[in-house]
Amino acid sequence: MAQDIRFVDGPWETPRSDLSAEDYCAVCLIDLNPPGAPKVKARCKLPIRKRPGGPIYRNALRNAASRIFQMTDVPREERRRAARRLVRLMRMAGISVGESLLRLAGMK
Repeated sequence: MAQDIRFVDGPWETPRSDLSAEDYCAVCLIDLNPPGAPKVKARCKLPIRKRPGGPIYRNALRNAASRIFQMTDVPREERRRAARRLVRLMRMAGISVGESLLRLAGMK
């Protein structure tokens, strides 16, 4: 993970309609598309940027931290992997991390 990640505050809205499927999946923490297959937006979850390479929104991280527990359609190992990445990003952004997210990430 690059250390030059920029974090911003501000209103957060999921960029689903504004991006191609490839770009939408690139801004999400979870991509359930099979490797090499065409991207399908519905298989990508928890966006944290409005565009690839753009800054990460702190409000998107907070949103992802609450939504990750509601994702019954995502395999547990994928949620755990996303939770680990989410914990690292939240710490880098100066956001406190709850114990339940740390447990899901296997970090507690």
